[in-house]
Amino acid sequence: MTNLKQKGKTMKTQPPSAAGSSKAAKIGQNAASDAENKHPIGKIQFVKRAQVFFRQNWVEVDKSDFHFNLKKIKEYLAKDTKIMPVIKANAYGHGGIALAKEAQKAGVACIGVSSLEEGISFREAGIKSPILVLSNVFPLENLQVAVAHSLTPTISNMAGIMALEDLAVRLSKKLNFHLEIDTGMGRIGALPEAAYQILQKIAQTPEITMTGMYTHFAVADTDPVFTQTQLDAFLKVVKFARAALGLKFTAHAANSAALFRNKRTHLDMVRPGISLYGLSPFKYAERFVKLKPVLSWKSRITFLKRVPSGFCVSYGRTFVTNRASVIATIPVGYADGYNRLLSNQGDVLVRGKRCPIAGRVTMDMTMIDVTGVKGVSLGDEVVLIGSQGKEQIKADELAKMQDTINYEITCAISPRVPRIVV
Repeated sequence: MTNLKQKGKTMKTQPPSAAGSSKAAKIGQNAASDAENKHPIGKIQFVKRAQVFFRQNWVEVDKSDFHFNLKKIKEYLAKDTKIMPVIKANAYGHGGIALAKEAQKAGVACIGVSSLEEGISFREAGIKSPILVLSNVFPLENLQVAVAHSLTPTISNMAGIMALEDLAVRLSKKLNFHLEIDTGMGRIGALPEAAYQILQKIAQTPEITMTGMYTHFAVADTDPVFTQTQLDAFLKVVKFARAALGLKFTAHAANSAALFRNKRTHLDMVRPGISLYGLSPFKYAERFVKLKPVLSWKSRITFLKRVPSGFCVSYGRTFVTNRASVIATIPVGYADGYNRLLSNQGDVLVRGKRCPIAGRVTMDMTMIDVTGVKGVSLGDEVVLIGSQGKEQIKADELAKMQDTINYEITCAISPRVPRIVV
């Protein structure tokens, strides 16, 4: 019979040496307390946390693995090639401010963000490194917001150049920017044929300085031929700006996929994003360099019950037990970013064993079948993404079940799930 006793210990993360544990010993530290709750199942002790949260649902972000990945990427580059870590979208769901601080400690050349809001939040958190906003500023009046917070804007057309010039004149200050060239992504950026006139205007405007020029690859993960076509188109514009106009700037193009698949894309600087977090930008990327996943998503069993054969679990009665079973509940749901598509097909780890999702994932809770887990107890750690014992669940595994990419899996983890840096 499966033991359903409640553990006579505080519900805390064990030290790194303990079996099935993690590096998040700080998450749950014992609070010395004489208070005891006379609960019919057993004693309940209070827990004191370095970061206060009460719901047993959190993400661990391993800063040492982040630095490991950054180091491995740097080793893959030529000595003089600079790195701009892309820490947009809350660092792909990992925790933007915390990892921006780590990137700054590593001495990166620049940090890439997606919006003025992200850049401002980094500045308010004390980030001093140069920050490039990797999207167009609209309306153009918001260029003054970028300047006020020492953020480098991306300019994509003549209107942006003229607006930045006007602002520089009004402020009596020389303003920097990067020019984006659209060589095939079709998102933002000046088309190559339009770029020549823009560059001539830049060369004739001393009030502004183009400190960088970049493009973005559309299929670096799958199509090396089109990627080379994009690179050739970009390098033609770069050559014109340097040779014909005498402009000096940093040229950059490589995202994570291009970084590993085509060293000719490295240029003066690379822009790793997903690879920084130890996630693969394409299938078999580990053949180029082995990285470490930075993120683990964890929970704890907060409710356990034995149920008979023929028992229905969750909405829609889509899961019916075919034997006497033990069902555990964890406080994780689709409002946390654990997708409803994982209903009846995803797994989690409990005591180093894979346990299937039982029934539909609900908004705030998910049920799992732990019948085969010997000694399962209230408070047991549950791993949704990460390792436990000899087992591992990767973001790629969840992505495949949802017919999406690993980027979306981590980006979708809700802000209400605390990020704990370990």
